[in-house]
Amino acid sequence: MAAIKDGGIKMSLQGKKVLVVGTGKSGIAATELLCANGIDTVLFDGNKELDSKTLYEKAPKLKEVPLILGDLTDEQIDEFDVAVLSPGVPTDIPMVNSLRDRGVKIWGEIELAYTFGAGEIIAITGTNGKTTTTAMLGKIMSDYLDSVYVVGNIGTPYTSVALDTKEETVTVAEISSFQLETIQDFQPAVSAILNITEDHLNRHHTMEEYIRVKELITGNQTKDQVCVLNYEDEVLRTFGESGQVKAKVVYFSSLRELPQGIFLRGKEIVLRAGEKEFVITTTDRLKILGRHNHENTMAAAAMAYYAGVPVENIKKSVENFVAVEHRIEYVTEKNGVVYYNDSKGTNPDAAIKGIQAMPSVASFQSDFLVH
Repeated sequence: MAAIKDGGIKMSLQGKKVLVVGTGKSGIAATELLCANGIDTVLFDGNKELDSKTLYEKAPKLKEVPLILGDLTDEQIDEFDVAVLSPGVPTDIPMVNSLRDRGVKIWGEIELAYTFGAGEIIAITGTNGKTTTTAMLGKIMSDYLDSVYVVGNIGTPYTSVALDTKEETVTVAEISSFQLETIQDFQPAVSAILNITEDHLNRHHTMEEYIRVKELITGNQTKDQVCVLNYEDEVLRTFGESGQVKAKVVYFSSLRELPQGIFLRGKEIVLRAGEKEFVITTTDRLKILGRHNHENTMAAAAMAYYAGVPVENIKKSVENFVAVEHRIEYVTEKNGVVYYNDSKGTNPDAAIKGIQAMPSVASFQSDFLVH
């Protein structure tokens, strides 16, 4: 379907011994994937009080998998070639440092799934808007293709579907900064960074490190692949112009016309690609509110276009897309008041954008909302 093919080299785990760190949803899915491929695997959790019986009841396929709880000795660490960390496990804690210092390769669930998966990957990151953009892009691709999976931070572990993917499969992945910390060869055919604002500094410690980790999504891409960036985000515009991105950079903008890329012109969402110009749709035909959602639509549309989806198919899918649960999700109208559920607005930038999306405030930008 798409002209952009995955050219990455994937490391084999055959003959390796793997430690999976974490017994939550991601850890269980990773362990099941490894066992299904005959890889010698041990499951580890730092909680020495963990009820192993409950764990095995939750994941009966893992009953034969050795389980280590509490601490790892140096002798145990020396048995492993690769450690697969669940996203919630920081990469700089003493246990992980010990693994790294003793020569164990540190992977995450995304890298593991990529190693066993087939087909093409389309990957999205950013501080805000990831889930809506991923869900919309997943709809576009699913409406157009027979074999599509939507995975990652959106809720379905990539490892849980990797073995179901085929050469014709497109996997649409929402990738968090926690997941990007541990990629090695992961190479999306099309990537996007939607925006970068302050978040997760308790994990990444500095804004510079948070930015660096977000930008890793492009690290293994080639000149034949595509990276979609927000022109109105100064960090991302600078990154796109720096020469660090090997992939073809395609910008989106909600504030100005671009000579190339995708942008908002009045109510029109316009895509310029080479000598071609297309009107994808108009904002009054969308079922999602707010300028930030217009940006999410532009990112999804651009990614789909460069993944080979015809404009008419993109138009139909984005116009039929409805808000993701908890993200400015229409609830009801009562006594002339319209109620929306925006409970996923969990950082200041997301909350501000949710307020600004409301029709009653969309016509003005007050200083107290912007700042």
